[in-house]
Amino acid sequence: MALRIGFICPTYQAVALHGYTEIALRTFFETTPGGVALVVDDGTPGWDDKYVAKLQAIAAEYDSELHAYHFPKKLGLTRSWNWGLNKCDELDLDYVIAGNNDVIFTPNWHQGMLHALNSGYTMVGPLSNAPGITARGKQEVGRYYPGYKVTDDAAYLSQVADRLYRDNLGKVVESEVNGFFQMCSMTGWRSNKWASTEFYKAVNKFTSKGRKNPTPHMTLNEDEWQGRARAKKMKMAIVLSSFIFHYRAVTRGDKYKRGQWYRQK
Repeated sequence: MALRIGFICPTYQAVALHGYTEIALRTFFETTPGGVALVVDDGTPGWDDKYVAKLQAIAAEYDSELHAYHFPKKLGLTRSWNWGLNKCDELDLDYVIAGNNDVIFTPNWHQGMLHALNSGYTMVGPLSNAPGITARGKQEVGRYYPGYKVTDDAAYLSQVADRLYRDNLGKVVESEVNGFFQMCSMTGWRSNKWASTEFYKAVNKFTSKGRKNPTPHMTLNEDEWQGRARAKKMKMAIVLSSFIFHYRAVTRGDKYKRGQWYRQK
């Protein structure tokens, strides 16, 4: 039986910023055998059946499967990931990504990820232009692809992905991974649940240093999950043959854009 890979695609302001969700879904379906998308919306104004039908039409173009769920009130990312993981568990998928909706999947992204997950790692993440701070720079694509330039040009992203795939298949760096794209087998997700219906701890009020978290329903979820995983001797890794482009922080607006973050033209 063919493998089924789930992509939890959380959205907010999805109607106004629809281009990002669409490209994430299209590139996921284009590059992922057995891809199943789960779009989980966190209180987007104007969300309706017409918009869901538009997303379903994208899945139909690729003869793929898409599930959508809309929370009427905004609460935060962690709730969306937990809903998605519970749905993936119900669907009995083989592997699942807890991701963001402002990403671009590239050719062969999954090959090295699956290899690592089948070689003793519980959670893996890809290289990216704008991965976040959890991995302390070890997920930055420029470390492994000299001269990398920031663009969402499809031909260039495929070129980068192909080079990384050819040069690095089977190579990983053991490290915690950033929250924009975390992948585990469904067995791996189940093995580190916070509670019966929560894979991630729903509310993270304090940092590891005891400081208050200003966004407790949205941030520190990946850090808390991986902290529990480490205590159970589980291993995380960055997969050097996998590349995912990340626009990053799109819903927060352009004033938050910096470094190698990017926006659609």
